Amino acid sequence: MDDDYTDAVKEAAGRIRSTIPADLVEKFAKAGGITAADFHPCTPAPCGEVCAIDGSNVTLLESGSLALAVVRAAQTTFLNMERARRSVTPMSFALIGPEAENQDFPVLYADCFGHPPGKPLDNEDITRAAGVLRDTVEYWVTERMANELAPGALLLRDGPLRVSHESHNPVLTRIALACKDRDIGLAGISKRSTATWGGGHPLLPSVFGYAKSRNITAPWWIRVDPKILDHTPHAQWQHGEMYVACLHSRSRGPLKIELVKDADAAGIMNRLAGCSADGRIPGYPYPLFDAHRTVALTEEIVDQVKGELLGRLAEAGIDRQTYEILFGDYHDEFARY
Repeated sequence: MDDDYTDAVKEAAGRIRSTIPADLVEKFAKAGGITAADFHPCTPAPCGEVCAIDGSNVTLLESGSLALAVVRAAQTTFLNMERARRSVTPMSFALIGPEAENQDFPVLYADCFGHPPGKPLDNEDITRAAGVLRDTVEYWVTERMANELAPGALLLRDGPLRVSHESHNPVLTRIALACKDRDIGLAGISKRSTATWGGGHPLLPSVFGYAKSRNITAPWWIRVDPKILDHTPHAQWQHGEMYVACLHSRSRGPLKIELVKDADAAGIMNRLAGCSADGRIPGYPYPLFDAHRTVALTEEIVDQVKGELLGRLAEAGIDRQTYEILFGDYHDEFARY
């Protein structure tokens, strides 16, 4: 094997290892300022009404100057772990490019919220633009459910209680206020986190490792003091306080959970533990798993939509060769040989 290649792989592994050193837990114990007493046990409680929201997006076509994305969102509502209702938004299509600003964003935003967004969406980053379009329908479904759920329900979002585009900030503000007024527990739940401490050490394995080293038995939760983090997001876009929780004794790892200020953290965590005992993914709230399965744009769905789209493009006068010049991928041909 080529020595340069071997050295490159070794260096990459070493750089990753440097962020998770062997003494990570000891470093965290000294720098994090936490103790075993900061970990709170969960007592799994009846879930009551729990609504989970998730979104999905796929880039169907992409050329040098434009891309076509499809987005949708779904909600699944459970009552004591029995699904009571489920709905999915229609698929929304949006061109990303060739203009500098996205032309479909204000249309989609107005369809959802009744008025244009306060800030346009740039097309420069296709992945980010598609994510903001997905977030738009996701926030629309979330706001609708915040006003429809019964008092005392839980409303779960797949992702943080933080917006990534300025136009969504007033929407998330309204959602948080509606939940507070109607006594609905609002939580943003993330399987991964960009949060780091001490110059790049990842937060989730640090907290999880500390709990294991102190024989703290799951399920548990702990509030994270933002002062220990390397970076804090824009305060004006942040609507939640950060927690880390391990919701089942057989969980593969902890979750980052964000709750609004002054939330009943213990009560919410107990109910989350109560709906995180599914044998397939212990430690992850089952309603969110169900929402993901409901909304996912699977390969089968994408292939079907692409086929229908290709037919419509042909009807519009775009022949196969022009289509291949615009959207063909030589890598598909390379893979055949």
